[in-house]
Amino acid sequence: MANDEARALFQEATGLGLFQRHGAFEVHCNNCHARLSPAGDCSTCGLIGRPAAEMERRAEGDPGGVARVLRGAIAKRRAYRPVARKP
Repeated sequence: MANDEARALFQEATGLGLFQRHGAFEVHCNNCHARLSPAGDCSTCGLIGRPAAEMERRAEGDPGGVARVLRGAIAKRRAYRPVARKP
């Protein structure tokens, strides 16, 4: 990765477990069951549906864009609170 900020954000996102690939036809998040974006990302819990290697490759050419995606996903994960189930 070219940018130190993007590298630090990538490590934090990996630590939070944000990189989880979904199946080709999955439309709901495995973590929170919300509807996924066309890119496979979850707008509710911040899950990134692309592999970490792809994000690293993208960071080579656009570290600012990848850092923006990672910042947003990390903020969503930190703000996410699962809904309590009724007994």
